[in-house]
Amino acid sequence: METIRVLLVDDEKELLKATKLYLENAVKDFRITTCNSANNALNCLNKEPFDVIISDFQMPNMDGLELLEKIREMDPDIAFIIFTGKGREEVVIKALNLGADYYLQKGGDVRSQFSELINLINKSVEKKKADTALRKSEEMFSKAFKFSLNAMALNRFKGSAFIDINENFTKLLHYSREDVLEKNPEELSLWAKNEDYLEYQRLLREAGEAIDYETLLCTKDAQIIPVLISGSLIEIEGELCVLSVARDITELTEALEALKENEQRYRLLFEGSPVALLNLNLFDVKKQLDELGEQGVESLREYFKTYPKILVNYVNLININEFNNAVLQLIGATDENSVRIFLDHEFTLKNIELFSKIFEFLISGGTLFEEEFTVFNLRNEKLRILVRVVFAPGYEDTWSKVFVTMMNLTIF
Repeated sequence: METIRVLLVDDEKELLKATKLYLENAVKDFRITTCNSANNALNCLNKEPFDVIISDFQMPNMDGLELLEKIREMDPDIAFIIFTGKGREEVVIKALNLGADYYLQKGGDVRSQFSELINLINKSVEKKKADTALRKSEEMFSKAFKFSLNAMALNRFKGSAFIDINENFTKLLHYSREDVLEKNPEELSLWAKNEDYLEYQRLLREAGEAIDYETLLCTKDAQIIPVLISGSLIEIEGELCVLSVARDITELTEALEALKENEQRYRLLFEGSPVALLNLNLFDVKKQLDELGEQGVESLREYFKTYPKILVNYVNLININEFNNAVLQLIGATDENSVRIFLDHEFTLKNIELFSKIFEFLISGGTLFEEEFTVFNLRNEKLRILVRVVFAPGYEDTWSKVFVTMMNLTIF
């Protein structure tokens, strides 16, 4: 337990000594400093900090309430407990109005009075800790709210009226704080789709939060902004409120549209190409070849000539991501299973040199492999084929996307 620093103020010196002795004997973590006047107490406060002040009310020159007023000017947070005699209810009321945390009435059983005093000291310290933690939390929330890079808004849950917005809310949606204060999103037509707003409200009502809800918001000047909005129910001074954070995803939306357009173009080129195109995943093959390298194998061609069945096993690890119709026409296949048959045991053994060269190219990190070879397709037609192999950009380390083209040279 941390030491609790207590300043005890009373003009009765014997009572000061007795109280100090009792408190320090009762609680080892109490460090008691005594002052026999309010002026001496103020001097002590200027020299060192205290956690709790316990002051008598009736003292010469400056009473306990006057001392409290001066202390509150110096430090609004320090805990203050005031002693008062019996029948001085007006003193108690005034003390509480001036900011006293607790009061203790003098008289009665001494042991019970000291026990209650210890209790009030501990409660004062815990209250101060809680108040300090709450204030820090509120300060952090206020800073996070004010300086967030995203648009933030605070609304009442009941009625949805705006309580506050941050600067980036204004930058994003062009509304000032005065524009929105005590108005709700529906009055401002803030949501482009009312059904989205109702769904957002439902999520908050039923789950207490909504995460990355994609929607469209309207600016004050009627521009439409795509956003991801998240919200959570929070309690502020006993009132249930909604904290919402909106992130502008205009650039992301545009990028996705461009990507979608490029994907459509790619798909048209891929599917419509007269050249046989395969998109292969060789990630598992890479792992096996890396292990061979760690074992000291330098020439894959020599190794696979010696161990052809291992090559067959590696070829079987190739996964086909996709292929176009030209592949089926070239090898006389009807579906992906037929393409897999084309890469079966017999075909691999007949083309050990070809696969060895391709694997050596891949392991070397080359940019383009090109080789002609002769093969019989599934219709038993003899074909002369030009094979090109290249990594898809960004997949050089994983081999999970490797493009293979096969051009039929037989017809030329």
